Amino acid sequence: MSTIEAMPFNSTTLDSIITARGLTPKEAAAAAAMSPKKLQETLQGDNVPSTIQILKLANRLAVPAYAFFLSSYEIAPSEIIDFRAAKPHSLKYGKDTSRFSSLFATRDFLADLYKRLGWDAPQYLYQIDAEENPEQFAASVAKMLDIETLRSSTDSKSQFYKMLRNSIEDLGIYVIQDHNFSDKIDGFAIYHTSFTSNLIFVNSAKRNHGARTFTLAHELAHIFGKRSALTNNYEFDNDVEKFCNEFASALLIPRDRLIKEIETNRYSFKDYEWTVRSADKLSEHFKTSISAMLVRLAKLGYAKWEYQKEFSKGFGSKSYADSVKPQSFGGRNGPAPGVVDLAYLGTRAVSVITSALAAGLTSSYEIFEQTGLSKKRIEGLTAVAREKELVRGVSNVVAS
Repeated sequence: MSTIEAMPFNSTTLDSIITARGLTPKEAAAAAAMSPKKLQETLQGDNVPSTIQILKLANRLAVPAYAFFLSSYEIAPSEIIDFRAAKPHSLKYGKDTSRFSSLFATRDFLADLYKRLGWDAPQYLYQIDAEENPEQFAASVAKMLDIETLRSSTDSKSQFYKMLRNSIEDLGIYVIQDHNFSDKIDGFAIYHTSFTSNLIFVNSAKRNHGARTFTLAHELAHIFGKRSALTNNYEFDNDVEKFCNEFASALLIPRDRLIKEIETNRYSFKDYEWTVRSADKLSEHFKTSISAMLVRLAKLGYAKWEYQKEFSKGFGSKSYADSVKPQSFGGRNGPAPGVVDLAYLGTRAVSVITSALAAGLTSSYEIFEQTGLSKKRIEGLTAVAREKELVRGVSNVVAS
């Protein structure tokens, strides 16, 4: 007889876990593949879920299956602070719980591999002075990242995003992107005192590279501010979010350069249509989102604030300008194995994984266990990493 069958199912514990994770009854029912009515019966103690339903709930709620058979099960508050409200609070992962759990596991695995390789971690990470002006701070960071060179050497928003992402990873920060998180999450930062563990996540769902670039810059401000934070860009106006939004705007759209570009090419902002058209062209020049440009224009007095609000109403639609991605002309069979995973994990994470694998400090099975990558995908990722020279030398490694 299994442990699950030998112990009585505790509906009160299930209810407390669902509440702690922030799932709605409908989301919890869907996670268990049961109807809302059946879930309600379960929470009332009138129904015992099947083993499969229990395992599905455990996976979605990121708890061990035996948790539902204990008299109580405590879930520690998240280290990520949710800034999508006037009063920030510890994040409840909601229906993204298993995805957050997986990402934390990947981050910890990468940090462990970094130590096994014996690589030197960065000794210093830029820090924000609480009293510093975001425009001035952004100017300093722009010089460090050489933003103007990145912008002038790229022809598209996608190229600029990729180069900026690589530059931020060179600081010692993992940048991972995925499209499987909820639409309401633009991105988040996971700060850690160890320089092997800082991570920025960018949501690529319904967002083109211009929109992702702004999120990347915004979350970078959170890392510099030593915060683990989740945000929805421009959604709320608390002090922390104001600073990060202003920093990102100033980093990507320097005020003096914007004013010069407007005066030189005589952009028009006489009405909504003309303003959006001008913001679109300016966003191409500065390689950021149209929404971010509209906010910057409004803040500098060129456009009305209601234009940005009206523009943002279209988010989520197929025709929304900050969602539309340029047409791709890849091979008939799609991208080569490993290319998609490189785009997902980023160059720094791929370098750590493939270098550790080459050094014999991890195995394909361990990588699969920690990241979910299949053997075929790991082989493809290794081939791409070698092609791009991301596999670093394996001398001076330490035993795991």
